[in-house]
Amino acid sequence: MILERQPAVSELPSARHPEVRTPLLVALLLLLPVLLFAGTAQSIVSIWERSETFAHGYIILPMSIWLVWRRRALLARLPAAPYWPGLILLAMAAAAWLLGSAGDVLIVQQYALAAMMPLMVLTVLGRRIALGLAFPLLYVLLAVPFGDSLIPPLVHVTATATVEALRLSGIPVWSEGTNFSIPSGSWSVVDACSGVRYLIASFTLGALYAHLSYRKPRKWIMFMTMAIIVPILANVLRAYIVVILGHLSGMTLATGFDHLVYGWVLFGIVMFLLFWAGSHWRDEMPEDAPSDAPPASAPLPRAATAPG
Repeated sequence: MILERQPAVSELPSARHPEVRTPLLVALLLLLPVLLFAGTAQSIVSIWERSETFAHGYIILPMSIWLVWRRRALLARLPAAPYWPGLILLAMAAAAWLLGSAGDVLIVQQYALAAMMPLMVLTVLGRRIALGLAFPLLYVLLAVPFGDSLIPPLVHVTATATVEALRLSGIPVWSEGTNFSIPSGSWSVVDACSGVRYLIASFTLGALYAHLSYRKPRKWIMFMTMAIIVPILANVLRAYIVVILGHLSGMTLATGFDHLVYGWVLFGIVMFLLFWAGSHWRDEMPEDAPSDAPPASAPLPRAATAPG
């Protein structure tokens, strides 16, 4: 009879590669609420599918997991231990989901689900790991479609600023609300012209760029302020250019689908310039400890139960 030698615990892959263990567990904990509340998760995905404004949602969770993976050397040195007060926070998130479900308020259910994802990591792995992964864990909240309430004020700002820019250009304008007329034709700033999709995309990409580029809070605030203001101004510029093109071409250019193309081209240029400007004050980001740094000796918790 041939006896096979069984590998010792220290020879198992997870023991030989402690840097892999915690990121994988974090990824599983982030995915667990998605599986437990699959119906709510599907409602989020369905919005991503039918609205270009929120199509960025597809990359949020993979991006968060990638950010966790980047910190694997640090995670290997941090002790993992359950944070029991996190159960209270999880229970509150679950209660919010139940209230949203009872009242058929989808946005409450969606944010409750998103909140459970970082709370699972906090509860199971503890405060130190959750703090070390604060940005990737909070970044998942951006997967929830948001920003519809910003459309009316953005429409008003775009219409008002465009009218004023036309007047400064010497073009006579008659305006009423979000509708205005110039000698060559009439225009209306509708919801699709609000620029909310540019603002959301800029905020989402800007937050990621700031996280990867800056250590000082002052630089974070400066860049994120630019990431909010610049797309609003760019959308006003887009609307102004569209009207000018239509005016100069006798309403043959920029009056249909092509003006949306101009908008995305302009947005791409503006975002490139924003990141280029932001690169001039990038901080030297500290590298995590080398991969052979000794991991924390504290064992991982056995399991945790998610509410639901």
